[in-house]
Amino acid sequence: MRGIILSVALAALAAFAEESRAIRCDFTSQPEGATVVVDGMTRGVTPLTLYDLAPGRRHVRFEMANYDSVDEFMFLREGGAVSKNAVLRPLKGLLLLVTEPEGCDISLDGMSLGRTPRLIASLNAKDTYRLLLQKPGYQPRTVEVAFSGSAPLVKKEALVIDSGVIEVTSEPAGAEVTVNGQPRGRTPVKVEGVPKGRATVSLRKTGFGDEARELSIVAGESQTLFVKLNGLPGTMSLTSVPDGARFYVNDRPEGKGPVSLTGLNPGSYTIRVEKEGYATATKTVTLGNGGAVVEEFRLDNVMGRIEVRTIPSGVDVLLDGSRVGTTKSKGDDVEASDVLAIENVREGEHVLVLRCEGYADATKHPVVENRKTQSVNVRLKRVFTPNVEITTDSGVHRGVLISNTASGVEVEVSLGINRTFPHSEIRKLNFIK
Repeated sequence: MRGIILSVALAALAAFAEESRAIRCDFTSQPEGATVVVDGMTRGVTPLTLYDLAPGRRHVRFEMANYDSVDEFMFLREGGAVSKNAVLRPLKGLLLLVTEPEGCDISLDGMSLGRTPRLIASLNAKDTYRLLLQKPGYQPRTVEVAFSGSAPLVKKEALVIDSGVIEVTSEPAGAEVTVNGQPRGRTPVKVEGVPKGRATVSLRKTGFGDEARELSIVAGESQTLFVKLNGLPGTMSLTSVPDGARFYVNDRPEGKGPVSLTGLNPGSYTIRVEKEGYATATKTVTLGNGGAVVEEFRLDNVMGRIEVRTIPSGVDVLLDGSRVGTTKSKGDDVEASDVLAIENVREGEHVLVLRCEGYADATKHPVVENRKTQSVNVRLKRVFTPNVEITTDSGVHRGVLISNTASGVEVEVSLGINRTFPHSEIRKLNFIK
């Protein structure tokens, strides 16, 4: 009996000694369920505890489908305990997405992944995705993507057209085109991807009126649209220096300036300006669509000029029956008058009459040339025209009154002969009208 007890005690002691030399290894992972491979041998799935690993350097790999493997190294000592935890990252799939047509928007749950053709490397290989493909003028398409491990996946998808094509031309070209309010280029232009249904095509060009057309678009259909643009009317403002000239536009009289014309069609216009005494001015101007022409004509004075000097001064001057002025004295000691200038005299022969009280009228016929000055110097002849009648005891005397002073009345009794009558001798003095 005693021997049996001793044997049991020795066995227990041996077991305890063996246990005290054992090595405890705990293996965990996120997510759980990863296969644990130690030195190339599969030992189970996490969470896992092993006691049978020999001391020394060991290589541990955590493996799980659709996750990247994690490699770890550990050094084991007798009686020790080791814990290893691995965070496994999902394996990324590699997707090449190609569409017909190209340029389709790719989105996943509302988040854009770019446009086709596109190489996508951000999706987890373990998951299944539904990608949305969209392009204006085409029906949206949903594509299901499921990876097979890390093997690259190629998807080729064709979208069904949901729009039409409009080829827009205009006369003249270069008009800005908008379709349903969106700019689509300048004519001539091929507008693709026009959604089916009603479409509004608008054209705009500077100098022309806006044009709009309503079209009915069928999916897959191509239409042509030609629009002739109508030029906007223009304006013309015409003035002259000096003012008051007559204007003719394409030989049509438009009245005296300044002239303002509206509603004019684009094109070339010949403008003629006429004013008496001035050279006719002609100019051709081009009026664009919706344009505005402002022209000032400075006319060249081509009329002649007459300069009149008289002896004596104070002579009234009449040209062709109209009084044009009176000659002025240059001074008491100067017999001839200053110059009287008659401006803007028409070319040709004129009648010049010079008239002064006590002198015979003088008539001249100057011939005036354009842009030249004609000088006329006239000495008027005195005439004896009595304007006073004096009665004395010796008789009645008529003459031209020279002066009436305190000493008497001086009278020219005949041409060039003066006589003074004392007041004491004068019985009566009458003025003759």
